[in-house]
Amino acid sequence: MTGPQAHWLADGRRLHLNHGPIDLVVETFGEEGECRAAYSQAVARFQTILAELVEELPELRRPAALRPRAFAGPTARRM
Repeated sequence: MTGPQAHWLADGRRLHLNHGPIDLVVETFGEEGECRAAYSQAVARFQTILAELVEELPELRRPAALRPRAFAGPTARRM
């Protein structure tokens, strides 16, 4: 498997992020500088997200329960 990939789509407005089963197309709206910063932050965060989720996969695959579970990462907690 290749590592995280980030490429601009042909329209130059949307960013394609791909790593394993994760496939995202993102677009920002707002001031140019803020949009650039948001894209940079998205690419930086995307670098480790799959590995973090894989670490918690056994717990993520368990059936939902009434009692909250203690996930380590913020993405797993939101899932």
